Amino acid sequence: MSKMKRTLALLATLAMASTAFVACGPAEESKTESKTESKTESKTESKTEESKTEESKGGEVKLADDGDCLTIVCWTDTDLNNMFDVYTEKNTDAKVGENIKYQNCGENGSGAAKEYANYLNAGDDVDLFVAEAGWILNYINDNSFSAPLSDLGISEDEYKDAYDYTVKIGTDNNGVLKGASWQAAAGGWAYNTDIAKEKLGIETPEAMQEAVKDWDAFMATAEKLKTATDGKVKMTATLGGLWQCFSTATGAAWVNGTTLDTTAVKEFTTMAKDMVDKGYVNAAVNQWTPDWTNVGLGGETLGYFYSTWCLASGAQLEQNGGTAGNWNIVKGPQEYFWGGSWLCVSPNCDNATMAADFIRCFTVNADTMEKYALNSGDFTNNKVVMEKIVSEKKNSNALLGGQDQFAVFVDVAAGINMDASISKYDQSLKDTYLNALQKNIDKSADEILNVYTTDAIAANPDLSK
Repeated sequence: MSKMKRTLALLATLAMASTAFVACGPAEESKTESKTESKTESKTESKTEESKTEESKGGEVKLADDGDCLTIVCWTDTDLNNMFDVYTEKNTDAKVGENIKYQNCGENGSGAAKEYANYLNAGDDVDLFVAEAGWILNYINDNSFSAPLSDLGISEDEYKDAYDYTVKIGTDNNGVLKGASWQAAAGGWAYNTDIAKEKLGIETPEAMQEAVKDWDAFMATAEKLKTATDGKVKMTATLGGLWQCFSTATGAAWVNGTTLDTTAVKEFTTMAKDMVDKGYVNAAVNQWTPDWTNVGLGGETLGYFYSTWCLASGAQLEQNGGTAGNWNIVKGPQEYFWGGSWLCVSPNCDNATMAADFIRCFTVNADTMEKYALNSGDFTNNKVVMEKIVSEKKNSNALLGGQDQFAVFVDVAAGINMDASISKYDQSLKDTYLNALQKNIDKSADEILNVYTTDAIAANPDLSK
């Protein structure tokens, strides 16, 4: 298939992706220039003894190694900037902007799903690229876009301490590992402790978790809150947050082969309509909008469904009102994940040694993964590392009043199960469904499902009911 045809086919699959779900993190207002900079004259020649030892554990390096700059493509530099800080401290020969750099592609995660194809086909410099859970399968199952990690000498047995679901998502249809994740994007339910205490008499995270331990308890607590506030304070901020929690924890796939599977969608539609009708959530509030922020700042919602990347300084928790330490986080009704990012290798990588070292630094090496977790507040994809941080009480989040979010996420991450529940259509289908739900929330569940299936097939003509 020609590059043009392959690109058009991929874009058709991803056409319905939108900013309703930005799975890995927020859209960034500032970007580095989208034009690829010319390669610098210098290239790192030396490696630490540690990286040499790590490389010896893998197989043969098969990709080119004569480039001048390790170029990493992503739609945001938020995580990568934190990584560069850790990496350049470990490798003093690495200089950001000289022999290692971030290359922007896309305004947000959903947009990158479409724009990556054009960038990767253009022949511009790229060694590594970041992919999201909602659309990673489109890229790792195309050998013209991605190369096996084994081509860098990295083997799957190096990921014995990673959370299993992240390895499965990074593996293509032929069982080849094509992506390695630095984060297990576990999610929880963050709540305003002042509202919880004043309106519900709940004073501890343990008491709150009991009040939202499953969906029945969540609904019962929502009714108490409604009564206590005359309906002025909603239980949770958005349908999108509810859907993220519910959908990634069902274990049900969006499709069976090429047939839409609406099992989970039907169940959630009924629950969502009930919550809207009873005033527990405002269907008009959308994620990634000023309204999403304002309901938190204005005390109009008790809580938000948040992932690990929402809780750092400057991220969603702080933007939406968590600036005074008057928030906590609990597991919520069920284990779930929101997003996640994988480092993938371009077949055109020409800095194989440095690329392998960078991937191992954030997905294998326990010391640097621990440092990254503590520096960034992100939940690292290493069970041993995260359990160590929690047991040694090394982490404290000022936005959560000193609470350690990792102590919540370490249990959530262990319960995430992605067996057979991810497909290449996920980003498109999730966005299509949420759009149908919110625009037709006043209609019957059957009407909403009919709109969803019609729109989903229109966006993905290879699917059927």
